[in-house]
Amino acid sequence: MKGDNLNKSLLRAISVMKSFTPNELELGTVDISRKVGIPLTTAHRMLATLTRGGLLEQSARTGKYMIGPAFYALGSLYLSTTDIFRAAEPVSKALNALTGESVAIAILYQGNVVLVTKEESKYDFRVATHVGSILIAYASAMGKALLSELPEAEIDRLIPEERLPPKTKKTIATRTELKLELAQIRKTGIAFDIEGNYEGVVGIASVIRDASGRAVAALSIPVPVFRANHATRQLIARLVRLGTSLISYRLGYEDTHNPVRDLQEIHSWWEQERLDSTPRGRQ
Repeated sequence: MKGDNLNKSLLRAISVMKSFTPNELELGTVDISRKVGIPLTTAHRMLATLTRGGLLEQSARTGKYMIGPAFYALGSLYLSTTDIFRAAEPVSKALNALTGESVAIAILYQGNVVLVTKEESKYDFRVATHVGSILIAYASAMGKALLSELPEAEIDRLIPEERLPPKTKKTIATRTELKLELAQIRKTGIAFDIEGNYEGVVGIASVIRDASGRAVAALSIPVPVFRANHATRQLIARLVRLGTSLISYRLGYEDTHNPVRDLQEIHSWWEQERLDSTPRGRQ
């Protein structure tokens, strides 16, 4: 379609919506005017219209605008129709049922990861995240897994500074340290984050691949430190690899290192591992 046939007002409205980023969750009229390159009066009118339609919401405290409930609902509708969601949903539910722990899937966006699905933990101790939550990539297991798939030049573009602002006292401190960790993730296929994003929580993640082999998302099982001794971490890590292998297979990718074709294989493996780890006197 030729550019002359497009609705320019609608294109500007789309530009307004795209002005909101994980690093700029709230924007004022002046901000929108500057970012989109439109007059203040036009920006004000467009923001008011988008707010009336529920696509944006205005903060009563700051007067600035943020993504609204209708836009969130549309995003949720999109997720329910994507191949990733359909491929991942039964696997996520199965991993959640086996472990009792929460199971999250996220995508990489502008140096952050955005949660797109989550199965809630069955335990009282839970990580306070929800669908739509934005996590710093270098401070989360899912983010590290996805960053490990990028070329070094792209990592430098997304993380231009050597010193990394900490999320907790245990967040990885420098880009150099991060790159060393990413190199290890490339070898093992598993990313760990030990209390770097949330104190008291160990994140364990691996990437999900599409039919072409491209990493399109990552799956993580976060486990509280008091339930995550070395043996448990290794067990969960293996389960995560099997889970992402199955999701990737359902998307058309053939994982030759961890070939899994159906959920029964994961259930059987898990039951055998649990049986092997139980002291003989308690069997």
